[in-house]
Amino acid sequence: MESQKWLKQLVVAVFFVSGLMLNVGVMKSSAETISKDENIESTESYDFSTPETISEGESIESMESYDFSTPVVSEEEAESGYMNDGTELPDEFIVNRNENTNSLLRSPATTGTEKWTKESTTRKISDGFIAWHPGWSEYQYNISDYYFSNDSISFSVSIGYGYFSISVDKAGSSGQSIKADPKKWTRPGVYGNVDVTKYNVKKYNVAGIYIGSTTKYISKASSTYVKSRNK
Repeated sequence: MESQKWLKQLVVAVFFVSGLMLNVGVMKSSAETISKDENIESTESYDFSTPETISEGESIESMESYDFSTPVVSEEEAESGYMNDGTELPDEFIVNRNENTNSLLRSPATTGTEKWTKESTTRKISDGFIAWHPGWSEYQYNISDYYFSNDSISFSVSIGYGYFSISVDKAGSSGQSIKADPKKWTRPGVYGNVDVTKYNVKKYNVAGIYIGSTTKYISKASSTYVKSRNK
């Protein structure tokens, strides 16, 4: 009886060990199958804090990269070539075309911000004839004096680089005058200097993103005076 009991226990033990070995083999086989046939990759291997790389040749520029201590001038000041107090424009400045403007009435090309950088200044006229005085539309004969009032008048002139403004005394019937040769056909003309400044203008949209650049020329007159010009 004892021998039969011991034999039964031995058989149970053998079956237990055999089943345990079988389970281990199945697990090992499954693991090998995954490692050989599948590529399981976890998102834990990525660092999502790393920014995407900008493709080669792509250029992204915004106004944020600039020093905002750069002076800001109005459109009128930039186009006239002078600050409102009569001083020269700085060599580099910002023009905000959104200020005091209803942007809904303007195209995208005329809104946004511009950064102007001076490249050169060239004197195109030096103490020479600039334009005719607006008070006389044609030549006059047998005139010894042309008279002017104390009031001034401004008018626009162009010498090929955009229009600029000149201010002169109005025509009058008495007061200050300039001499003319009564034996010749004459007409009062405006004389002086004209300088043309070349600017590189970078344009940014309303979001501050760079959209392109252009070249602008600003002309301005100085040391102007009126004298009689013969035909």
